[in-house]
Amino acid sequence: MCRRIFLVIFVSIFWVTTAYSEQFKDCAPEGLAVGGYDLVSYHQEAGPRMGLESHVAQIDGLNYRFSSASNLEIFNLAPQKYLPVYQGWCAATLAMGRLACPDYTNYKIEEGSLLFFELAGFTNGRTVWNSDPTGFRKRADSNFLKLLR
Repeated sequence: MCRRIFLVIFVSIFWVTTAYSEQFKDCAPEGLAVGGYDLVSYHQEAGPRMGLESHVAQIDGLNYRFSSASNLEIFNLAPQKYLPVYQGWCAATLAMGRLACPDYTNYKIEEGSLLFFELAGFTNGRTVWNSDPTGFRKRADSNFLKLLR
């Protein structure tokens, strides 16, 4: 019971602190996806690294940068394995019915899939998500289809 009350309060705070995010319609300024981070590097031990302008893959009009030629090659062999879930939108706020640009250093690899989360005030979207990943995943999946038609 106490955990449920905490979760309701926590989610309510997250909802309020992320309301400003409604104004962001494009998380890829000038077509640069995921803030220029190397998608393959999220799956590597060293963690996320910035990509270089010299190593770029373009998918659906977005430019994905990579920190090395070998990471670009790895990506090109299986792009769907590395592309973020929900096109890179914050998974937690999507589960709550809104779109928000995430902090690309606030991420989680869940069942092999890359999820990004917003940091808003004192609230961390990843922490909210981790409180009920199965429930949030179901809601995010449903809302993603509705919000990004």
